[in-house]
Amino acid sequence: MLQLVKVYLVNFLSIIVMNKILLCSLAIALSGTHASIAQTKNEAPKAAEAQPSKKLPDGFTRLSTGLEYKVYTKGTGTRNPQLGDHLDMHIRVHIKDSVMFDSRKMNNNKPVPFQVQAPNFKGDPIEGFMLMVAGDSAVLRLPVDTIIAQTKQVMPGMQAGDILEYEVNMVSVMSDDDFKKDQAMKLEIQKALDEKQLQDYFKEKKIVAKRTASGLYYTIGKEGTGETLKQGMMVSVNYTGKLLDGKTFDSNTDPQFQHVEPFTVELGMGRVIKGWDEGLALLKRGTKATLYIPSGLAYGSQDKSPTIPANSILVFEVEILKADNQKDLDDKQIKDYLAKNKIKATKTASGLYYTITKQGTGDMPKSGDKVSVNYTGKTLAGTKFDSNVDTAFHHVQPFEFSLGQGSVIKGWDEGIGLLKKGTKATLFIPSMMAYGPQSPTPAIAPNSVLVFDVELKDIIK
Repeated sequence: MLQLVKVYLVNFLSIIVMNKILLCSLAIALSGTHASIAQTKNEAPKAAEAQPSKKLPDGFTRLSTGLEYKVYTKGTGTRNPQLGDHLDMHIRVHIKDSVMFDSRKMNNNKPVPFQVQAPNFKGDPIEGFMLMVAGDSAVLRLPVDTIIAQTKQVMPGMQAGDILEYEVNMVSVMSDDDFKKDQAMKLEIQKALDEKQLQDYFKEKKIVAKRTASGLYYTIGKEGTGETLKQGMMVSVNYTGKLLDGKTFDSNTDPQFQHVEPFTVELGMGRVIKGWDEGLALLKRGTKATLYIPSGLAYGSQDKSPTIPANSILVFEVEILKADNQKDLDDKQIKDYLAKNKIKATKTASGLYYTITKQGTGDMPKSGDKVSVNYTGKTLAGTKFDSNVDTAFHHVQPFEFSLGQGSVIKGWDEGIGLLKKGTKATLFIPSMMAYGPQSPTPAIAPNSVLVFDVELKDIIK
């Protein structure tokens, strides 16, 4: 099943930027959390080349931000990385003998890609990258104390007094324009190679397949009934995935892959490879088909796994078991719940339902206003999963956020915006306005409708 999902190569450096603080903890690199330090444009660190520096006795140079660097092999490149440039590099991160990340081991000895963004905090290794050229090898050092001072946190594997070291081999530096041209050229070349491979395969196997404008091919083994699948539907599929040479790399109908349950995906939302989103949208319920997916609509130039090399054409035998519109399913669940509990609620155009239990008398918040809210969240089954008024959840202070900025689920951005200051209400939030097919906690199953009892305590201008 993991082979199907749209998964990008673990890019440690990109995750560093996404997290914006603790650069080198492998725990952070793999967690996908989004911790950040509030920082205005005026607080952003200066570019490395503009910072005062000091030579140290051991040959390192210390920048004013605290990052130390030493180039021990000089490359032949002539361009220092600029904002927006694309880098390929090998990087190894460690504290003393404890290795926290090694791109060579994690990326099959291939360099990891990284697009340069402005340093996110003082001592960000990006400052050091921007002093290198292609071919350079360098060591960057940063005291853990510097990280602790800015984040007030100590991540696993880090202790006060430790020195974090980055061993960096800069393989290439390319401007964004050159990178895009290079990628476009490689893509066109690969598309032609894929097309030839597919045509040769069809000729050898005597297969007559239909081609779409994107280069996807498909055959129908058994035609289904009803309407063609549409974007947003929750589609349940049986599948087997193979390479052109016939080697099976994944299946939910073959017990050796140890997951025989149907695979369910929200169609057209980018949750699977492009070839699946396009291919399934050509089919009806009950259809059995084979999709021939060129590499550009699959995993492209990246090795997906040892069984799926870079630039692999994938062949998927699929069967559409069922397809439901999740929005309709959510609406029926909410209506049934309201009827069973004799609740009269107002429905908005988006599908959100709400009731007012106590009308406030203050203003209504506007997009961008900071609001303060008390809340308790439950599933339709009554399972409480979070609350800031129940001490069992260990956070009893009012919850503050900026309305309409996407910092909370869509149901909250819309629902809280309907209330006056002082109002108490209950929001019945369809799954697609909550967490969709994701399961953020064990208490919230995929595609869960959520119920929130809320009180708009204050609007902070």
